[in-house]
Amino acid sequence: MSALENLRAEWKTLYSQTLPALARAHDSAQPKWPVTLDHCFARIILDNTVGNGQQQWDKVIAKPAIKNMDEQQLRDAIDLGLHILAGESDLCHLDELSLRCRGKNEGKYATISPRQSDAAEGHSTRIGEKRSLEDRMKSESPGKKRSKQYHTQSTLQFEPTVVAPERTPATNNALDVEDNEQLQRALHRIQVHATLTPYRKKLYTVLLSVPRGRYTTYAAMSDYLNSSARAVGSGMRNNPFAPDVPCHRVLAASGEIGGFNGQWGKEGKYANKKIELLRNEGVMFDPKGRVVGEPFRKFHTFEDIPRIKHLATHLD
Repeated sequence: MSALENLRAEWKTLYSQTLPALARAHDSAQPKWPVTLDHCFARIILDNTVGNGQQQWDKVIAKPAIKNMDEQQLRDAIDLGLHILAGESDLCHLDELSLRCRGKNEGKYATISPRQSDAAEGHSTRIGEKRSLEDRMKSESPGKKRSKQYHTQSTLQFEPTVVAPERTPATNNALDVEDNEQLQRALHRIQVHATLTPYRKKLYTVLLSVPRGRYTTYAAMSDYLNSSARAVGSGMRNNPFAPDVPCHRVLAASGEIGGFNGQWGKEGKYANKKIELLRNEGVMFDPKGRVVGEPFRKFHTFEDIPRIKHLATHLD
């Protein structure tokens, strides 16, 4: 089979067999399974990938989806399905977004008051009935243990964001010089590392282009690098330069901390440190722990910056 046919087969198995089977078994990957039917899983995942959580998928591509999705759309759908499978994405929240963009949010999530302005601005802010992380932790039966660590819910704490003091031109200039020196050192460390593959060297170089005060997502980086989001996640999990090469600025597509089980992931020992670093850089979170604003996508490999161009010449 061709690569496209393999992706189609993987996607079909995931939404029509694997996820419905877990839902019917009440698997601990999700605290609540709001759907059990295959077409419901397809709807939720495609509305949040093909439709980007803003419109239903069949407004973007023709039916049937599996015949009209391109390779990247299939990869994105599979990626999100695997996130659901691993408990890294909240199925209830994804279902809520799907129903909202179809105008059917009133029944199933009746207590939710949709903020259309957020949707219009592209914010993936969760509003409504989904229980808080603390409530969910309390509702778990004490005697019921999770089968895997990454199935547990995050215990991260999200207090109101503190606004950093305003920077003056003088402090800006000093910080710019310091930032440039740190950047050059980081690029050099990446380039001379003895065991990194060319892909990982390019991954970490691109990661350095995400500026302080911004965040990006695994999916956005994978689009730029023409790889899978899981490959990006693996690189973040095994980042030997953290936090100088800022994997803390890479979040899940939902705007949550996310992660692929590494020490800087959702359940990693540095998870709260990740929140602290982002906040100190000016990234804001809503009370539910979702980042506010659009992800950064203007990646580059510093080849247009004369002083450090030579450090990136062997990355492609």
